This record gives sequence, C-alpha cells and structure tokens, in this order.
Amino acid sequence: MSRDAALDATIAEFTRELARWGDRMNLVGSTDPAAVLRHVEDSLAAVRHLPQSASVVDLGSGAGFPGVPIAIARRDLHVTLVEIREKRIAFLRHVVRTLELDVEIRRESIEVAPVSRFDVALLRAVAPPDRSLELARPWINDAGEVWIWVGASVELSSARRIALDSGGAILRIPAAAISRGTD
Repeated sequence: MSRDAALDATIAEFTRELARWGDRMNLVGSTDPAAVLRHVEDSLAAVRHLPQSASVVDLGSGAGFPGVPIAIARRDLHVTLVEIREKRIAFLRHVVRTLELDVEIRRESIEVAPVSRFDVALLRAVAPPDRSLELARPWINDAGEVWIWVGASVELSSARRIALDSGGAILRIPAAAISRGTD
C-alpha cells in the first residue's frame, strides 16, 4: 500500500469512528460526510508547514481536529491532544488506540499552564483569536508558534497566513509577537 493510500485508509477509518461515535454523542456539529471532510482537509492543510519532528499540542482538541489528522499524516511529529471533557477524551483514547497513533492525550484545562512547552500550539474553534493567543502562549517555547484556524476575514498583526480551500486560513503567530502577560 502506498503512503497516500495508507494515509487515505487511516483517515477513512478515523472518519468512520467519528461518525459512529458522533451518532451517540455530540463530538462535532455535523457528522455529514462533506462537513467531516472539510474538517479533515482544513486540518491536513497544516502538515507540510510544520517543522520536522516538532512537538505539537492541539489545545481544546474536541473530536481530534486538527491534531488527529495531523498525527496520521506526520508520524515524525510529537503530538499531544489536550481536552477537558471526559466524553471527548474517551473518543480520543479510542481513536488513538484503534489507529495505533503515537499520541499523548491529556485531560486538563488549557487555561492552566503546562509543565513543559511545545514548538507549536494549534487551536481550532476554541476562542476568538486574541483569547486563543492568550490561552496558547504559556504552552509554547520561546521559539514556538501559535497556529489558529480562522475565517477568511480575520487578520492579526505579526501573523503569517496559510490559506484553506474552505475559505478560511491558519494564522501562524510567533511567540516573540505574543505578550507573555505575567506568566
């Protein structure tokens, strides 16, 4: 099986599990195949831009977007999923086990600063951009970046944009451009 075929098969298995679990609990707004495909494609748009072997944290991972598709596509990354809600943690544990992903899952609040920091913090549908930056800053090292999935019209100074086929963008903000506040 080619790498692309293996990636496609693993993504298909992830989306099947998401639909199956989503029928029993509210993991995503819609388990309609087109809506789930958009979530997957928006997540995968980041993979070619992430540094080799980076430590990546998906804050407020929810149903695993963007962290799970990224972990599937980039096995070299050190991916950590952070989620506070137990039913979503149960789903994430199931998916990581089923797909045999080397991913850490943490049940904790993203509002509490972690013991260790990461190269990249990912936030998708967590909070407005300014609040997302505030939440993510303690999670990244001094050379790190915060990546926020946003709508097409959202702009932040110091951000580099990765355009998404869905019309939105990923904003990449370096740690140096984010106020540390009092941490």
